[in-house]
Amino acid sequence: MKDSYQKRKEREAAAISHSNHIRRHENAEQCYSRFLFDTLRTAVLYLDQWGRIRSANAMAKQLFQNDDLAGKTALEILGYWDNPIHVHQEVLSVARTGQSVIGLVEKVVIDGQERWFQTDKIAVENAGHGFSGIVFTLDDITSLKQHQLSLVKSEASYRAFVENSKDAIWRLDLTSSISIDLPVEDIANHINQTAVIGDSNNIFSRLYASCDCSRFNGRYLETLPFRDAVININTLINNGFQLHDEPMIYETNNGEHRYFKVSVQSIIEQGQLISIWGVTTDITERKRYVERLEYQSTHDILTGLPNRTLLQRTVNQKMEALAEGKKLVFMIIDLDSFKDVNDTLGHDVGDRIIQEIGPRIAHTLKDTPSFLARLGGDEFAILLTDVSDESQVESISRSLLHCIRQYFYISKLEVEIRASIGVVIYPDQANDFSTLLRYADVAMYCAKHDMSGVAYYDSEKDPHSPKRLSLMSELGKAIRGNDLTLYFQPKICLGDKRMVGVEALARWIHPTMGFISPSEFVPLAEMTDLINDMTYWVLNESLRQLSEWRKRSLNLSVAVNISARNLSQNDFCLMVKELLERHNVPATCLELEITESTIMKNMEKTLQVLKELNDMGIDLSIDDFGTGYSSLAYLKRLPVKRLKIDYSFVINMLESEQDQIIVNSTINMAHNLGLLVVAEGVESQEVMKCLGDMQCEQAQGFYIAKPMPSEDLEQWLFQYQLDNAS
Repeated sequence: MKDSYQKRKEREAAAISHSNHIRRHENAEQCYSRFLFDTLRTAVLYLDQWGRIRSANAMAKQLFQNDDLAGKTALEILGYWDNPIHVHQEVLSVARTGQSVIGLVEKVVIDGQERWFQTDKIAVENAGHGFSGIVFTLDDITSLKQHQLSLVKSEASYRAFVENSKDAIWRLDLTSSISIDLPVEDIANHINQTAVIGDSNNIFSRLYASCDCSRFNGRYLETLPFRDAVININTLINNGFQLHDEPMIYETNNGEHRYFKVSVQSIIEQGQLISIWGVTTDITERKRYVERLEYQSTHDILTGLPNRTLLQRTVNQKMEALAEGKKLVFMIIDLDSFKDVNDTLGHDVGDRIIQEIGPRIAHTLKDTPSFLARLGGDEFAILLTDVSDESQVESISRSLLHCIRQYFYISKLEVEIRASIGVVIYPDQANDFSTLLRYADVAMYCAKHDMSGVAYYDSEKDPHSPKRLSLMSELGKAIRGNDLTLYFQPKICLGDKRMVGVEALARWIHPTMGFISPSEFVPLAEMTDLINDMTYWVLNESLRQLSEWRKRSLNLSVAVNISARNLSQNDFCLMVKELLERHNVPATCLELEITESTIMKNMEKTLQVLKELNDMGIDLSIDDFGTGYSSLAYLKRLPVKRLKIDYSFVINMLESEQDQIIVNSTINMAHNLGLLVVAEGVESQEVMKCLGDMQCEQAQGFYIAKPMPSEDLEQWLFQYQLDNAS
């Protein structure tokens, strides 16, 4: 009995020890599980079947900013969910049905910041397969979601940009990358064989005659019939895997030519070509517009023939390409007494005749290499580019006269027209276009005068040529040898009669020919670069003299005439500045006079140079106003301070009411534009008084003083001041 009791006690003790061991083991597992539970980076809630929280890990307490979540319902803690009631109902549904809901993405706004969570609501069964509770997990995927949204937004922006672009945007992907260090031929072959249209917009499809941009995506480049109009592979490689505005021509199915510009940038990673991006711009309309403008600028509107501009360009090209020993023949054809046709039958009939001349000449020259142009009016020019001898030229000339002489049948009228032809040979007689034109013109007038129909240029019949050449040569020597003389003509203020400045005028007294008028040698200089040398001489001498006067307290301004050739010099402004500095003369003491025709020859270039001169402080004036063809639209843009009325209007203004009206109107117009007015050609007291009454500010002319050497000017000024003081 005792043994039985003892054994029972031992068994109980062993059972208690085993039970305590199991309990300690279970407690250890629970502590470890709790540790794992709290260290999870996922927020975890354990809820019962009524949706009350039984347990929450540390991440959940941190998320909901509450250390005591036990006993609270999901509805209480999910107040900032997008739809907390829906979430609570979802929890109860899981509890009721035992069906878990996993993988949901839900948005939360915490402290004004959007946060995103991926949630699982998992039904938990106990050992008896009955419902035990719900595990509610919340993974913070805010960064991932924001990145995804950014990618979506970026993709949307990219697509919006691509699809709304006015240019075709496309991408070529290579099915396998290729080293850019390989030979050009290998790279080109690889691109041609593996390049696939990875992306393209609708404009790309329209350019290449498709309505669906997806039609091309995924297709190999080599399978596209228009691949050569997309990209030039060899040019791309040889240009460092990029292109800028590479011209392309695409011929459509109906034979129309479209003109593109292609810019390309390759994507290269670690020396491997991955893909190629391209932008194609359709410049067809722009090119056609430019071609229309070019055509209009180089062709005659009435006849459609090339005009003088294109003629000059062609002649210069033929001159440059002419083989040694070959010749060019240049002709001018002028219709005889054509003015009578216009005056008798009207300009409409005259225009119709002019329109028929071109086809007649072209037909006559159909077997002769030639170029036909209309110079204007009733003048045509022909360049023969392949003639063997003078007899051939003579034959062609007579054929031309014959074809023109045939009757023109207009409005039931038979009109007969005759013509005269002037011929000049390049390079025997002339060596540039301008000379060809002038010599042919001289020969043509000889043909008219002699009524011979055709005349070749003969220097003996060009009385101006030898003299001009001689004068031109002598003028160059005179300028370089300082053999010109500078005269000065005073300019006075009509209000108080004081002298306000002088105009510098070049004079040439030749050792054998005597006095040579400026009207002879200045136009000669204007024809060549001699005008630049002469202007430099006049400016240098004028400023040197001005400097001498200033040293003797004679403060004057000097006006110097400049030409179109001067304004076309790239360094003209710099040259003027250096001369002012050399002679220590203020820029305000220098006035530059420019004629209307000079201004109009190259308006934009002239405006640029005049602005630069004006910025230097130099006074600018328009000389000989009224003799040119400037308009108020241009005049008001010029940075000028004075306007000089040409002497031809002033000298006879008392005898000519029309001239007086012109002078008065010009003065009023100038004042309205804020300009001072200088009248040239004042040769009487009456004219000067009349100008004063018209409010003209300044005047110069023989009545006031003739141009004189510098030493005479000082004496004149002294006497002039005495006379006016009294």
